[in-house]
Amino acid sequence: MRRRNTTIAIRCTEEESRRIHELADRHGLRLNDFIMRCALGKKIVVANGIDEIVRQQKAIGRNLNQIATLANMDRLTAVNFQPLLDEHRKFTELIGRLLREVK
Repeated sequence: MRRRNTTIAIRCTEEESRRIHELADRHGLRLNDFIMRCALGKKIVVANGIDEIVRQQKAIGRNLNQIATLANMDRLTAVNFQPLLDEHRKFTELIGRLLREVK
Protein backbone atom coordinates (compact mmCIF):
# COMPACT_ATOMS: atom_id res chain seq x y z
CA MET A 1 0.00 0.00 0.00
CA ARG A 2 1.28 3.44 -0.94
CA ARG A 3 1.91 5.86 1.93
CA ARG A 4 1.84 9.56 1.29
CA ASN A 5 3.87 11.03 4.10
CA THR A 6 5.37 14.16 2.54
CA THR A 7 3.62 17.52 2.40
CA ILE A 8 4.04 20.13 -0.32
CA ALA A 9 2.58 23.54 0.46
CA ILE A 10 1.84 26.11 -2.22
CA ARG A 11 0.61 29.68 -2.12
CA CYS A 12 -2.14 30.93 -4.38
CA THR A 13 -4.70 33.70 -4.54
CA GLU A 14 -8.24 33.29 -3.26
CA GLU A 15 -9.44 33.19 -6.88
CA GLU A 16 -6.92 30.50 -7.84
CA SER A 17 -7.91 28.45 -4.80
CA ARG A 18 -11.60 28.78 -5.66
CA ARG A 19 -10.96 27.71 -9.27
CA ILE A 20 -8.84 24.71 -8.24
CA HIS A 21 -11.49 23.55 -5.76
CA GLU A 22 -14.19 24.05 -8.40
CA LEU A 23 -12.26 21.99 -10.97
CA ALA A 24 -11.67 19.19 -8.47
CA ASP A 25 -15.41 19.13 -7.67
CA ARG A 26 -16.32 19.15 -11.36
CA HIS A 27 -14.09 16.12 -11.92
CA GLY A 28 -15.51 14.36 -8.88
CA LEU A 29 -12.11 14.13 -7.19
CA ARG A 30 -10.80 15.06 -3.79
CA LEU A 31 -8.57 18.12 -3.92
CA ASN A 32 -5.42 16.13 -3.15
CA ASP A 33 -6.10 13.57 -5.90
CA PHE A 34 -6.95 16.26 -8.44
CA ILE A 35 -3.76 18.23 -7.77
CA MET A 36 -1.60 15.07 -7.82
CA ARG A 37 -3.02 13.99 -11.18
CA CYS A 38 -2.56 17.45 -12.68
CA ALA A 39 0.98 17.82 -11.36
CA LEU A 40 2.03 14.37 -12.58
CA GLY A 41 0.53 14.90 -16.04
CA LYS A 42 -2.09 12.18 -15.68
CA LYS A 43 -5.17 12.37 -17.86
CA ILE A 44 -8.36 13.29 -16.01
CA VAL A 45 -11.49 11.87 -17.59
CA VAL A 46 -15.03 12.53 -16.40
CA ALA A 47 -17.15 9.48 -17.22
CA ASN A 48 -20.65 10.95 -17.18
CA GLY A 49 -23.29 8.29 -17.50
CA ILE A 50 -21.22 5.42 -16.12
CA ASP A 51 -23.74 4.92 -13.31
CA GLU A 52 -26.52 4.32 -15.84
CA ILE A 53 -24.40 1.82 -17.76
CA VAL A 54 -23.56 -0.10 -14.59
CA ARG A 55 -27.24 -0.07 -13.59
CA GLN A 56 -28.20 -1.54 -16.98
CA GLN A 57 -25.52 -4.24 -16.71
CA LYS A 58 -26.79 -5.23 -13.27
CA ALA A 59 -30.37 -5.40 -14.53
CA ILE A 60 -29.35 -7.63 -17.42
CA GLY A 61 -27.38 -9.85 -15.05
CA ARG A 62 -30.43 -10.20 -12.78
CA ASN A 63 -32.58 -11.13 -15.78
CA LEU A 64 -30.08 -13.77 -16.87
CA ASN A 65 -30.01 -15.14 -13.32
CA GLN A 66 -33.80 -15.38 -13.19
CA ILE A 67 -33.92 -17.15 -16.54
CA ALA A 68 -31.19 -19.59 -15.48
CA THR A 69 -33.05 -20.33 -12.22
CA LEU A 70 -36.30 -21.02 -14.08
CA ALA A 71 -34.50 -23.21 -16.60
CA ASN A 72 -32.86 -25.20 -13.80
CA MET A 73 -36.29 -25.71 -12.22
CA ASP A 74 -37.57 -27.07 -15.56
CA ARG A 75 -40.10 -24.24 -15.72
CA LEU A 76 -38.72 -23.06 -19.09
CA THR A 77 -38.46 -25.16 -22.19
CA ALA A 78 -37.36 -22.59 -24.77
CA VAL A 79 -35.92 -19.11 -24.32
CA ASN A 80 -34.82 -16.57 -26.90
CA PHE A 81 -31.70 -15.15 -25.28
CA GLN A 82 -30.66 -13.11 -28.32
CA PRO A 83 -32.27 -9.75 -27.38
CA LEU A 84 -30.87 -9.98 -23.87
CA LEU A 85 -27.44 -10.99 -25.12
CA ASP A 86 -27.46 -8.12 -27.65
CA GLU A 87 -28.21 -5.60 -24.88
CA HIS A 88 -25.55 -7.11 -22.64
CA ARG A 89 -22.99 -6.97 -25.47
CA LYS A 90 -23.85 -3.33 -26.22
CA PHE A 91 -23.34 -2.21 -22.63
CA THR A 92 -20.21 -4.32 -22.22
CA GLU A 93 -18.70 -2.60 -25.27
CA LEU A 94 -19.59 0.82 -23.83
CA ILE A 95 -17.89 -0.04 -20.55
CA GLY A 96 -14.85 -1.29 -22.47
CA ARG A 97 -14.59 1.97 -24.43
CA LEU A 98 -14.82 4.02 -21.24
CA LEU A 99 -12.14 1.92 -19.55
CA ARG A 100 -9.79 2.31 -22.52
CA GLU A 101 -10.35 6.08 -22.41
CA VAL A 102 -9.58 6.24 -18.69
CA LYS A 103 -6.31 4.29 -19.01
